[in-house]
Amino acid sequence: MKWKIAFFALLTVNIVAVSALFFLIFQPSKQTVPAPETAKGATFLVYSSKEDMSVIINDYIQKKMKKQSLPYRVWISDRVHLASKFLIFGREVDVTVSFVPKVVNGDLELGDPDLSLGELRIPVEYALKYLQKYANLPEEVIIDPENTRIYVALTNIHFKNGYRISAKEFDLQRDNIVFTLTVPIK
Repeated sequence: MKWKIAFFALLTVNIVAVSALFFLIFQPSKQTVPAPETAKGATFLVYSSKEDMSVIINDYIQKKMKKQSLPYRVWISDRVHLASKFLIFGREVDVTVSFVPKVVNGDLELGDPDLSLGELRIPVEYALKYLQKYANLPEEVIIDPENTRIYVALTNIHFKNGYRISAKEFDLQRDNIVFTLTVPIK
């Protein structure tokens, strides 16, 4: 008779435990993920090639950095390349760094850097620290030497006409570069 009481007591405990577990699992989470902000305005997809994108980037840099003491240019091939010249011991030395682009939340993350100073390969962290300290880059370009990357916050660029831009695809192998352009509606 004692085993029957123990059996039903254990059965009751199991039923209560399983019921409580299911109750907790199927309750809505208190921590909700905020919905992504939707751009207000008309949205267009803009397709570009590597060559056209190189021209646009250099034009933007030239206009944005009029008083720049560190001249540099960007071109896109199988990677995104940035080239400049530095004075070292009174001589100009070519510096080239290249990155693999990746779209992150509408912005571009430039990772997997490769750097050369003339013909010498040097550790990228030092060069990125130097760029972070001395290069007068637009505020939308964030240099992260610790993670050896450059983050280009396209979604933070504010054009005078109110247009907004975000990256959708940046596939250099297929020469397929796609951006979302949002035009405000008044």
